[in-house]
Amino acid sequence: MKRFLKTYAMCLVVSEVFLFCGGYMLFDFRGHPFRAFAAVAFLIAVLISVWESQEERMDALERRIQAMENPEPTKDAEDKEREP
Repeated sequence: MKRFLKTYAMCLVVSEVFLFCGGYMLFDFRGHPFRAFAAVAFLIAVLISVWESQEERMDALERRIQAMENPEPTKDAEDKEREP
């Protein structure tokens, strides 16, 4: 819960600074309907890229785990197994 509150506070501060510095004009949809579409598309794009990034990281982690669970035998290990 403590980690979530830190993340929430950070997001709140960044969004307040963004809005204070003129970001509110991006979300003024009354006269510019295309801004609304652009804002929604931006949010969707961010969510999708985060999803893809996490998926790639999970795939890489899964490959590393598989490599650790099933190590390929080296040539020296094969030679030792053949010796009587």
